[in-house]
Amino acid sequence: MDISKSTDSFDGVRITYDAQPLRSRQISPAGDFALVFVHGWSCNRSHWLEQVAAFSDRYRVIAIDLAGHGDSGLGRTEYSMESFALDVKAVLDIEQIRRAVLVGHSMGGMVILHAARMLGERVVGLVGADTFKYLREDPRVGKQAAQWQELVDDYESAIASTVSNMFTDSSPDVLRRSITDGMVSIPREVAIGAMKGMADDAPLFDVAVSLNIPKLTINATGRQMDESAASDAGIKIRHMPSTGHFVMNEDPVEFNRLLDEALERIPTGQA
Repeated sequence: MDISKSTDSFDGVRITYDAQPLRSRQISPAGDFALVFVHGWSCNRSHWLEQVAAFSDRYRVIAIDLAGHGDSGLGRTEYSMESFALDVKAVLDIEQIRRAVLVGHSMGGMVILHAARMLGERVVGLVGADTFKYLREDPRVGKQAAQWQELVDDYESAIASTVSNMFTDSSPDVLRRSITDGMVSIPREVAIGAMKGMADDAPLFDVAVSLNIPKLTINATGRQMDESAASDAGIKIRHMPSTGHFVMNEDPVEFNRLLDEALERIPTGQA
């Protein structure tokens, strides 16, 4: 059973997270680290339910609601990627996590790169979920900047369009409705603020290169990506059969298999 907890981030915003206790006393050799899941833009920790269920018998599993998202608090003045990374740090600090593999979906990929830079040796691996796509691109003149302006100009139309483009004709209707309902109901200031946070961020190629730890991303097939930038940054790429953006939800069995393979390659160390 999940244990929902909360802690204050650096600015006093309350961060809610689930800390899943181990269901089994038998831990894999690599199970001396915590597995920490970070959601994407306008999403929440419930998107990782299938992964929490699959891995909590071998790992200590944590799923976080970033500030303004899910059950976490509001009131942040700037929803920057570094502020979200500090949310992750706050949870790892209160839970006394000394070794962690961070798993981030979409915007969460940007967040975990910043978090890994901040946390140093405490992060022993990174796994992306349909992310790390344009590491050399300056987001201040890229896709996020355009999407932020669209949200400012016509919020209702822009958020509906942005969310719709994350799915394909093959996406299950139930999944599409469930995720869409959650995303479009997020407070406007958070959706706009987090998109601006992405747009205001710096290119993350050098950050990725500097992290001398295992790095992998599990991405959808057919969605645009600068694969050479990811490869040059030392990030291995695995493609899913699914074509929708929510790879961990559209095909959780295959995603979990690829994640399991990645985790087994993380070097063991002291818990």
